[in-house]
Amino acid sequence: MKFSLTASGLLFLVTGLLCTTAHSQVAANLPDQNGAAESWWSSQPKETKLLYTNLGAIGAIALYGLAEWDYGSGSLSSANERWFQQHTKYGGADKLGHFWGTYVFSDVLSSVYQNYGYPAQQAGLYGAFSAWVVQAFMELGDATSPSQGFSWEDMVANSLGAATSMLMHRYPELDRKIDFRIEYVLETEVNGLFDDYSNHYYSLVVKLDGFHEIPDNFFRYLEFHIGYYTRGYSDQDEANKRALYTGISFNFSKLFSQAGMNRAAKTLEYLQVPYTVAKARHVVD
Repeated sequence: MKFSLTASGLLFLVTGLLCTTAHSQVAANLPDQNGAAESWWSSQPKETKLLYTNLGAIGAIALYGLAEWDYGSGSLSSANERWFQQHTKYGGADKLGHFWGTYVFSDVLSSVYQNYGYPAQQAGLYGAFSAWVVQAFMELGDATSPSQGFSWEDMVANSLGAATSMLMHRYPELDRKIDFRIEYVLETEVNGLFDDYSNHYYSLVVKLDGFHEIPDNFFRYLEFHIGYYTRGYSDQDEANKRALYTGISFNFSKLFSQAGMNRAAKTLEYLQVPYTVAKARHVVD
């Protein structure tokens, strides 16, 4: 599959779902003009809300796939996309996009399901499973597209993203220590909303704030990054480049949390503020 929920797409997704969650919380507690205590949606059982949420996500993908990728117009096919080799379409950046996208989608749905009334651990499990099912549906749609094809590599990356989300919900102390983030920069010409991999950095971030052994001082605001990125794969005139990096940055999520801006703080657990990581790079090729 050539599509994944990348930084731009996930930013809209996270913002939209957080706003939807906030709206539903308010709507559930405010009377309407007739004095009713709750709206139609708020009166629905949590199981119905979960079902409609999944059907809505799958329906949106189906409509987009029919319009943009000609879902259903080809015979079943698969694509051997491989992993992080140099001579792949994106040098493996797309696989990290699938991992990160499914991981974030799982977390967002888990938050939404908690708002529906599910206990935290159950919401974490259902959120991860829902995200995986939606991504699997997309891959099955790709299998019917003459320009796409089903990718086992993408499904493995999606599965790892969903599993990681479940792990973080199961072990909150681990979640306090580690983030998986994408940094979206403008280093090359923008190449579309969903596959602009040449402007992405993918990081595993270790947050000192998550370690109780660290004194509660300035050092608790420091983070360390281990990451990967590719350049040139979207431009035939530019040489393909794969690179690893380590870095250090400031924990903006902690700062926003202390200021009471909890939604912004949560978003910054997934999105790195651009140009705020001091990087030491190693170009593989």
